[in-house]
Amino acid sequence: MKLKSITMTCLIFVSGVLFFCSPGLCEEPVRIEASGFDTLRRPAALFDHDTHNEMAGIDDCAVCHHVWENGKVVEDESSEDSPCSECHGLAATPENSMPLANAFHTQCRGCHVQKGKGPLLCGECHKKE
Repeated sequence: MKLKSITMTCLIFVSGVLFFCSPGLCEEPVRIEASGFDTLRRPAALFDHDTHNEMAGIDDCAVCHHVWENGKVVEDESSEDSPCSECHGLAATPENSMPLANAFHTQCRGCHVQKGKGPLLCGECHKKE
């Protein structure tokens, strides 16, 4: 009887996962765009965009995909169609004082620290496949 109950529970769980993660409803984690780097010391971070934003309660793309002008964030402007490397180079420049690696870590890890949620250690985001 106990085995039947466990089997039924597992079957219901798997059915639920299959239903809620049918094509178009669940997103596979993707590697963050890292073409701006010459070489990588670790694999680019894995990221599930929709799940992350839902769990974090982020509705405004500009929260992460910001646009800066004259040292200030431009309200209601988003850079979501541009790679971070379009503005952030490998090294600091007079036009942009934050190098690409720092931009990723400040934006992502900085938010995790501020909110007290999310991964903080290197290997928690930069996972080998």
